[in-house]
Amino acid sequence: MRVSIMAVPLLQTFTTSVLSANCISYMNLSCKALELRSSSSQAFRLRTCTRRFRQMKAYGSSSPSSATTSVHARAQQEMEHPIQLEGTNFQQVFEDFVIPKFVPPFCHNRNPLEEEANQVAQQWYHHYFASTILPETFEKIKKGKTYIIPICNHPTAELSRLEWALEFYLFMFVIDDVVECKTRTSSLEDLEELFVELMVVIISSFPQYHILQENLNRYFSDELDRTSTKDFAEKVLARAMQHSKTDFDKHKASAICSAFSNLWSRATSEMPEEWSLRFTRTLQQAMLAQFLEARYLLEKKDPSLSMYLSHRKEFGYMDASLSIIDYVEGVFLPNTLHCSSPMQQLLQATADVVCWHNDIYSFHKELVNGETHNLVIMFSKENKISYNKAAELVNQMMLDKIEEVHSAITDLRVLNQSNKEITVAQRAAIEQYIKCCTSFIGSTHEFHTQSSRFQVV
Repeated sequence: MRVSIMAVPLLQTFTTSVLSANCISYMNLSCKALELRSSSSQAFRLRTCTRRFRQMKAYGSSSPSSATTSVHARAQQEMEHPIQLEGTNFQQVFEDFVIPKFVPPFCHNRNPLEEEANQVAQQWYHHYFASTILPETFEKIKKGKTYIIPICNHPTAELSRLEWALEFYLFMFVIDDVVECKTRTSSLEDLEELFVELMVVIISSFPQYHILQENLNRYFSDELDRTSTKDFAEKVLARAMQHSKTDFDKHKASAICSAFSNLWSRATSEMPEEWSLRFTRTLQQAMLAQFLEARYLLEKKDPSLSMYLSHRKEFGYMDASLSIIDYVEGVFLPNTLHCSSPMQQLLQATADVVCWHNDIYSFHKELVNGETHNLVIMFSKENKISYNKAAELVNQMMLDKIEEVHSAITDLRVLNQSNKEITVAQRAAIEQYIKCCTSFIGSTHEFHTQSSRFQVV
């Protein structure tokens, strides 16, 4: 199943009317008018937004307190000039902002092999990145407790697979921080160079998968400036023709690409081709989406709400994080089951919960950095409501998605029992997916509350 990652058209009919500082109506929002290319999942997200705003209209106070009005006034001023804010204004925003209460609905456990696996992963991380990325970036990732997520997501994984999962997460955080740094200090050409190399690793490692080349061209057909994106695709394909897998094994590429190739080859060499192609395409999708977001940041362009909701899980490598379940857990789910409606509902709902949770906790940091690619900030700006009210909306959207997770789990277990064609191994794989997805929600909360990554220095 090919999933298009084209950005949807800009939201043309997104009109709002302010009812009060805390009460907004989305009655004029039309999901059909969005012409969604990935309609089912994104339309649900937007319907969720619509429903929440209608509930606010029905039950919210029409006469906000003076304190709320004051916070709202500051929020509006902050949104107009986010980068020029004085430190004292930031301080006031931080004091006023309250992270909504969230109790993870699922239990999660840590893998008992965490200490041994983390030690090996840290050696891998040091080998590839100690001398190749900025010292402050290296230390930030090292001390950021990134191990919490894979340790809790995969509590029963064997040692070698758990080590790989830890290293994979370290790699994703390196990419995230390096790209963030480049969007502040580098040119578009420098940013492109990184993603050219990553695409070269993918395409040159699997030249038989022509769909990877097709996706590269298709992805950029409608995005931003056509000339520069066409040049990007041509650079990737030209360079891929000149490289082989051994180039990356011998460290002829950058440290990031060498590390990526190392992870890539270890996983795909041990798994069925069907999974390898699925994993490959998912990673390509995530990297292309991240490149698109980085270009928007570098060129100081704000995405529409519809585009952000459509791409958020790709920006955060969520599909990639969930796609490793088969390899890390030693199971295999064929495409027929992986692409089934209840499994996709489970994966998409889990991804939304994790990403939206992250937007609440990263609000402070991204506001200070002048970034608007955050759901709390976007809701506040688009709908003229306080940051606190916007965070409450995002939190409620998470709770709605958790209801979807419960529903998907029920449907998957019914499918497991009723479909006689599903093998014993596949039934075990479905249960492992359920366990990993529910653990992800709890581990994300633990990570956000313990990691230093979300502290504003």
